[in-house]
Amino acid sequence: MVDLLLFTLDGRPFAVRLGQVERVTAMAAFRPLPGAPAVVAGIINVGGRFLPVLDVRARLGMAMRPPRLEDGLVVVRLARQSVALWIDHVDGTLRQPADSLIPADNVVPAGGYFEAVTALPGGPVFIHDLDRFLSMEEQGALDAAMARESAS
Repeated sequence: MVDLLLFTLDGRPFAVRLGQVERVTAMAAFRPLPGAPAVVAGIINVGGRFLPVLDVRARLGMAMRPPRLEDGLVVVRLARQSVALWIDHVDGTLRQPADSLIPADNVVPAGGYFEAVTALPGGPVFIHDLDRFLSMEEQGALDAAMARESAS
């Protein structure tokens, strides 16, 4: 079985593995992070930790928009650090049989930023591969920007 956290962006369902989720929180003001890659919307203090806020819309080529009070943040663990994913809202959790997941490479060219796809009554749900969310170049730029931020 695979446990997922379901969330919505622009009316479309997505998911991340629940085991990677540290917490879900309401949207709060974040500030720019100079020198960070374009997919980083800014930086936010969550529980005394400064975390980059990743704009999932920007990563997926969706229309950009300013943050709204009803938006949410999902704090997740990547291989090297924790980040906050900016989402519209959380839809809940779901437990799916592992064999119901279709590798994303079978559905979209090169899999993109997704690990797998699962089917729900409302349609397909793309499961993010958080380790592929940032390219090596973007991760390097983010590391440098975060280092400058912590030094100031």
